[in-house]
Amino acid sequence: MCTTCYDVPDELSTTEVLDLIDQAAMWGIKIFNPLGGEPFMRPDLELILSHAARKDFHITLTTNGTLITARRAARIATIPPEKLHINLSLDGPEQVHDSIRGESGYRRAMAGYAYLREADAARGNPRRKILANTIIHRRNLTSLPAFLDTLAAKGFQGVQLLNLFRQGPAYEGPNHTRPDQSDTPKGTDAALWIGEAQLPDLEKLVGRLRDRASNPPQTGFRILNSDHDLSLIPDYYRGRLAPDDAQCWAGWKELYINADGQAIMCDGKLEFVNGAFGNIRKQTLKQLWTSNELKARRQTVKRCDTPCIQNCYLRRESDSLTAIGSQTLHALTSRTVSKLPKLSVSKTEHVENGVLTLELSDVDDWGSKTHIPDRLKSLLKDAPEAISQCYESPDRWNKWRDQSYVDFGRGFMGFEVVRSIVEDLRRARLSFDTVRLRWRGEPLLHPEIEPVLRYLLEATAENATFRLLEIETNGLLLSESLIEVIAASNAPQRWVFDLDRMGDHAAIAQKNVEALVRARGTQTTIVVARTVTQDAHPQSDVDRWRNTLPDAAIAVGYAPREGDGIWFRRTDPRSFLGDQAADAALNDCAQQLGVDARLADTARPRCCPAPFETPTISWDAALTLCPWDEDLAIAVESVLERPLSRVWRSEDLERPRRFSNERGVPDAGPCADCHQPYSPNYRLGSKKK
Repeated sequence: MCTTCYDVPDELSTTEVLDLIDQAAMWGIKIFNPLGGEPFMRPDLELILSHAARKDFHITLTTNGTLITARRAARIATIPPEKLHINLSLDGPEQVHDSIRGESGYRRAMAGYAYLREADAARGNPRRKILANTIIHRRNLTSLPAFLDTLAAKGFQGVQLLNLFRQGPAYEGPNHTRPDQSDTPKGTDAALWIGEAQLPDLEKLVGRLRDRASNPPQTGFRILNSDHDLSLIPDYYRGRLAPDDAQCWAGWKELYINADGQAIMCDGKLEFVNGAFGNIRKQTLKQLWTSNELKARRQTVKRCDTPCIQNCYLRRESDSLTAIGSQTLHALTSRTVSKLPKLSVSKTEHVENGVLTLELSDVDDWGSKTHIPDRLKSLLKDAPEAISQCYESPDRWNKWRDQSYVDFGRGFMGFEVVRSIVEDLRRARLSFDTVRLRWRGEPLLHPEIEPVLRYLLEATAENATFRLLEIETNGLLLSESLIEVIAASNAPQRWVFDLDRMGDHAAIAQKNVEALVRARGTQTTIVVARTVTQDAHPQSDVDRWRNTLPDAAIAVGYAPREGDGIWFRRTDPRSFLGDQAADAALNDCAQQLGVDARLADTARPRCCPAPFETPTISWDAALTLCPWDEDLAIAVESVLERPLSRVWRSEDLERPRRFSNERGVPDAGPCADCHQPYSPNYRLGSKKK
């Protein structure tokens, strides 16, 4: 099924492959895609993968699954799941798959998948991301939707849909067809190619796939393709795509080394050996990357009239462009790639008072909106006990996570999304004062909260992308292992514990906070927050928490600027009269405590900072500029479609920024009567008010 696999007489040795990984690591590359043929044919594969993981690569391994034994799966399980993801090639239901790849291929692939799951579970690993790679072809047009349901039921986290390549050196571009198969390109298998007669069925299928992608019917399973790429599939099979319909980054973001050490890339006609331009046994990676031969190959890609829409390895949007050497990268992106979207890597921009909010989870066991607790119940419907049983021992929650009672999918931001956002900001030299975790749900419910937190703490410690990491939580799942991650970091971090969301388990949460207080470093501050209502009794909160946080400042209205704090914040009813009542409750709270309330000056004109300072990204990567836009009514777009840095610096934001300056709020409908610019809750984390 793969047209980029070639028999070679002398494969690279283990030493040569490990040396390649070392070269790439020293160069700053972070993405490693071991492909084939079939990578499990190498007996040293696990050694290669372990070495790459230790060098801090993020690895996506593509396999047909048939050579994965229980013993090999156990070796794979020793590699951290956040470092190694797996794509399993499956061409449709069993009968369809086996008609292409041979008898029992499907059964053996699924057995390999089961071995991987069992080995991770036996080792106590978090659930590893395993996706399916599935080509859309003539034989699975009608069975594909049901097949996706099967994958979801078996625990796959998603599918990446691919197109059947036009095969063979005789292929010469769109609309060139075989004399005996008028609608099949030269060299392509007519038994699988989708011709004119099948196009109506393909159109219907693509419509269903686009609907599934935007409204996933199963929790924890999603289609990885963008809506735009899905929409191009029918015209791909018609041969009507123009080069700019599916721009390719081959030679700019990817360096492909064949099994014999040849550096190869597409020749513009989907033949890769014909695009060979050097050999790693004679040149270093950097020499290959800066060679005149590769420059010539890049020009071929720019002129390519064979768009393949593949977003599997030649990513058009970002994550494999990580730090490929700053001078070379700047030259390639800002001067060479004239026809492709340009990345701004020369300009450094810091968003003063900026707060980037990442919604790790919109799932919670408490919430003002019904869908939040209901979603958690649906995720835990097979759990042995209620989640409240995990509060006594948060490690029990980790075990439930590893036993698949909760998983990635609807309600959780994938680790790869977090990483792609941060890497985009690094590359674009765009930074914010604060990165904030929590929006509509509880961040500690995230299935991979420890690696996510560790990664963001490392990014904050660099002080290049963020200056402060802020997490708001109810503290009930603050485990010993999480506290170890927090204590081990010297990154500036603020933990805000929401007293309202602790419910009947406040004593457990306070015990967890006390453990954090004992273990934390000098860069970690702790704030406990209570939302004040008319019948509040703030002194009881102060009395209860004063022993835990003896140096905490009492703040009413705006959050404490520095150090530990006991913070009494207001409700946000989002109406003029409601705001007045909320401010009155805060003033009454301040009088009871004998302190001054710090409130917004409502006499001044409104000036919404959202378009300038507060990008907020939902769990499914939708970008809104306003942290109060919980229904995503004014969402801009998905950061998976266009990176945050490009949106932030694009002309798209000129209009809302101009309206904020001229009229006080953006011109979006929900903004007209908005009073949130007067809320002291608006920019938690900002030192300037």
